[in-house]
Order: sequence, then C-alpha cells, then structure tokens
Amino acid sequence: MQLKIWHKMIIGIAIPSLIALLGGLLAYGYITDVKNRQGFVMIADDMKEHVLEIRRNEKNFLLHRDVEYFKYCGDAISFLKNYLSNISPQSAAEIGENNFSELRNSIQAYSDTMNNLYGQFQTETDVVEKVREEGRKLEAYIAAKKSSGELSTNFILNVRRLEKNYMLFRDKGSFNAYESAILTMKNIVPICYECMPYTKVAYSLSNAYNNSESLINDLQATGVKLEGITYGIADKERRRINAFLNRTHTLLVSALILLCTLGPLLVYKTASYIVAPIKRLSDITRKIAEGDLDQRAPLKEHDETYSLAQSFNTMLDQLQLTHHSLEQSIELLHEKQIEAEKRASLGFLISGITHELNNPLNNISLTAESMREDMNELTPEELKEYIQDILSQSERAKHIVSDVLEFVGTHKTAAMEKLDIINLVEESASLVANQLRVSNINLKMDIPNAPFFVSGNKSKLYYH
Repeated sequence: MQLKIWHKMIIGIAIPSLIALLGGLLAYGYITDVKNRQGFVMIADDMKEHVLEIRRNEKNFLLHRDVEYFKYCGDAISFLKNYLSNISPQSAAEIGENNFSELRNSIQAYSDTMNNLYGQFQTETDVVEKVREEGRKLEAYIAAKKSSGELSTNFILNVRRLEKNYMLFRDKGSFNAYESAILTMKNIVPICYECMPYTKVAYSLSNAYNNSESLINDLQATGVKLEGITYGIADKERRRINAFLNRTHTLLVSALILLCTLGPLLVYKTASYIVAPIKRLSDITRKIAEGDLDQRAPLKEHDETYSLAQSFNTMLDQLQLTHHSLEQSIELLHEKQIEAEKRASLGFLISGITHELNNPLNNISLTAESMREDMNELTPEELKEYIQDILSQSERAKHIVSDVLEFVGTHKTAAMEKLDIINLVEESASLVANQLRVSNINLKMDIPNAPFFVSGNKSKLYYH
C-alpha cells in the first residue's frame, strides 16, 4: 500500500484520537446507563418506602384492629398499586419483569390476606361478644343459686378472669389455663345445659384466635416478602450501578493505558516513517559533500519523498557527468600545460645552446678577420697563436655540437640503463649556464659530490 506523508500523519494522529473517542463514547454509554440505573434505584427506593408505609399501617391495624386503620392499609396498598402501574414497561423490563410480576402477585396476596384478616377480626369480635354474653348469663345463673353440684360464684368468676386473661394475652399459657378451668367445670357438672352454650362459644373463641393468628402470620410473611422484593430490586440496581462504575473505571484506565502506550508508539513510528527518507537523503548529501559521487538515494517509499529522491538521483547523475567532464578537461589542460612547459624548456635549452655556439663562432670569426687583415704583418708565432685560438674555439663548438647530438640521439631509444644522476644534472646545468647568465639568473645547486646512480632513460631524463 502506497501511503503519502499526510496519510501517515493522519494515521498516526487518528489512531490515538480514535482510542480516546472510543473510550469516551463507551464511558458516556456507561455513565448514561448509570444515570438510568440511578433512576431505577429511585424507583426501587420509592417502592421500598411505600412497602414500609404499608407495614407501618399493618402494625397499627394489628394493634387497633378497627376499620380506620384497615382503610389506612387499603389506601397504602392502593397507592403502591397505582405507583407500579405508572412505571413504564421499558423501566419494568430493565429492572426485571419477573420481579415486578412477583411484586404485583405479592401485593395482591397481601391485599387479599388483609381483607380476610379484617373479616376474621370482625368474626373474632362477634365471638368475643358471644363469649362475654354467655359468660354473663352463666355468671347470673350461678349467682341465682340455680345450679346443682359444686359450681360456685367464685369458680365462675375465676373462669371469667381466665377468660379475660386469654382475651388480653392470647397466648398459649392463658389458653391452657382457661381450657383447664372449662374442663374442670365439665367434670364438676357433667350435664349442665346452662353451661354448654358458654363452653361452645369458648372453643369458638379459640378457633377464631387461631384463624386470626394464622392470617396474621400469612400477612406478615407476605409483608416480609414485599420488603425482600423491594430491597432486592434496590440492592440489585445498586450492584448494577457499582458494576457499571467499575467497568467505566476499568475502561477509562484501559483507554488511558492504551493512549499512553500506543499513542507515543504510533507518533514515534509515524515520525520515523516521515523522517527516515529525509534522514537518508541527509546522509547521502553528507557523503556527497565528502566527495563520494557514487551515492544514490534508494527509492523505497512511494510518497512525496519518492519524486524528491528521483530528482535527487537525476541531479547526482548530472553532477557526476559534469564531474567526469571536468576531470577530463583538467587532465587535458594538464597535458597541454606539460607540453607547453616542455616546449618552453626546449626553447630555453635551444636558446642556451645557440648562445653557447655563438660565442666560439664569433671568436673564430674575429680571429679569422684579424688574420686576413694582418696576414702580411703576422709573425709565425702570432699566426700560430691565432690558429691555435681558432682550433680552440672550434673544439669548443664541436664539443657543444657533440653534446647536442648526444642529447638528440638519446631520444631515439627508450631503453633503461644505469645513469649517474649527479652528472646529468651538471651537464644540464652547463648547457643552460650561459642563458642563465644572460638572463641574470643565479643558479645554486646543492648536490652531493659522490655519484648517485639510478636506473632510467637518459633521453627522458634530459628532456624532462
């Protein structure tokens, strides 16, 4: 995949931004869920408060057992039912439809039990009144001394006292004492038609109390169940909120860790991808500045640096061609300079040789001219001296020509031979000595006196 630099920059910036955005969106979703769950907790708390209000009225009803507190209980139950009916189906589904169904069934069972208990209390009141009425009749009958046997007024009064204790305390001990007194009364007077109605309603009172206690237990059990359901809903919603908060905390920490680790890593990678080709070009430029013109930029990335590397390589190719052309031109100029220097040296040498030849030739010419003019006047000794001078100057010219011929002859061979470099330097100096003198050039030579032999070509040594 061929990515441009701005693509790499977008990727390097987009990924950390996406991590932060994703973490923010998930955190926002969790916070929204927490907000909704907080509303569900408020609903559960409201239901719990309504149930507690029902239980408070229940206790008052069980204490007073009258129609006023029964109505209070009914109003509290109706208020809770209306509150449940106003809860939206979506909220009920989120909280738990099963919990709401169980709560409604329990409220209905509680309401039915409350109604049955109220009816039982009415029946119980009627039975209590009958017991009291029959007790008063039995008490009046015994007081009139119409009974037979050992029933006395004190005994009946004791039975009535135990009756009141049972009605007041309604516990097992009071009932056992009351029942024992009734059985004693039956044993004293096995057949007492006046006592039978009282005995019958006394056992009816026990049955009424037992039924009431059973209904009270059912009512309280249902009330406890209502509390358990509402407390369970509230606790479950709070646990869900805690779970959402924990997940939000974990998510934010994870997003922060990813952002702190992947973010710098991606930025570093992106910067490396961007800087790497530029750094390569910088290194290549440094090597080129050091003189290595064979370097070329590698064509790896297909981004904006690709065309830059191509242009850079093209520039290097042109620069290398120019460099080669300059080297060839410099070499050619150097060869021309050497040739010019050789020609100048040769001209300087020829000028010196010409001057050296000119001196003996002038001397010969002057001597010959003097001899011609004074031929008749010259003595044999003077003539001999003139001739000797001419011969001397001729020998000198011959020696110069011989040296030149020897120098020219050495150019015809390229053989290597053993040469005294000191002698060559002295001969070369002697050839140009007169020219140096004419040019007012003082030549100083610092060479050893002993011969110094080298292997070389004499002509080239003379020439160069």
